[in-house]
Amino acid sequence: MANREQMESCMEKAESVIEQVQKVFDDARRVQPGTDEEYTNAQMMLEEMSGELDDVLRAATPEQREALNRKQQQIRQLQNNMILKR
Repeated sequence: MANREQMESCMEKAESVIEQVQKVFDDARRVQPGTDEEYTNAQMMLEEMSGELDDVLRAATPEQREALNRKQQQIRQLQNNMILKR
């Protein structure tokens, strides 16, 4: 079972990664996009966060899994948007 601190830490980190990557994605859609390296790094951040969520999911309670799955879905959606954009 994932402890409460581990769960909260993972959720906060996931939200932070989503916000950072969303900014990179939004910037890339504008007239003056960021660099390809920045875009690639953002995609890698999402992939790493997805892996961390998978690790916590394995030890989570059913209630925790629900919240983690929602966060995982947000990450996957952003990954899909980024892939379709490029």
